[in-house]
Amino acid sequence: MASPVLHGLAGAGLAYAMAGGKGLPLFASGRKTGGYLLAGAALACLPDVDYLPGLLRGYLNTTHQQATHSLAWVLLAAFGIWLLGRAVQPAWFGKRTLALLLVLIGSHLAIDWVTADHFAPYGFPLWFPFSEARTLGPAWLPAWEKTALADLARGNNLRTLGIEFGAGLAFEAGCAAAKRGWTRRGSAL
Repeated sequence: MASPVLHGLAGAGLAYAMAGGKGLPLFASGRKTGGYLLAGAALACLPDVDYLPGLLRGYLNTTHQQATHSLAWVLLAAFGIWLLGRAVQPAWFGKRTLALLLVLIGSHLAIDWVTADHFAPYGFPLWFPFSEARTLGPAWLPAWEKTALADLARGNNLRTLGIEFGAGLAFEAGCAAAKRGWTRRGSAL
């Protein structure tokens, strides 16, 4: 499965592309865009919250790729965040924000689907709780070895993270180019 590097970069790119109007020039100000990019990155990494129990036990894959990697969880998490947002700041949390939350959190599953998987459990339960069947798509991206935190500094992981960083930056550039095209013709998505 992909690391938080690729998930975060993709989430930041999607947040930038889908954020409203021409008021978010990419390099104009970190204060203007930084919050959107950071929130997008965090939301795209949200399904990996299931690493936390494994982190405490010393084996990262203990509970990884379980219920948080399902469409039901994406729907519940997005809708839950949206409801909390509606309670605090109703003007900011309309239908468009709900769609953005679904895309950002759901992007995690899309990226994991096209990433190789070297450790059991292989794939993820996309249709949980309705089916325990695990799904995995074509291995377009390499997987990182993640049994323990010490594994992150291994040579093959550095190569994989470099590939993910490049792919993430390319995706962000595509999102920025798409937004520029949309805002020239009219409003952003």
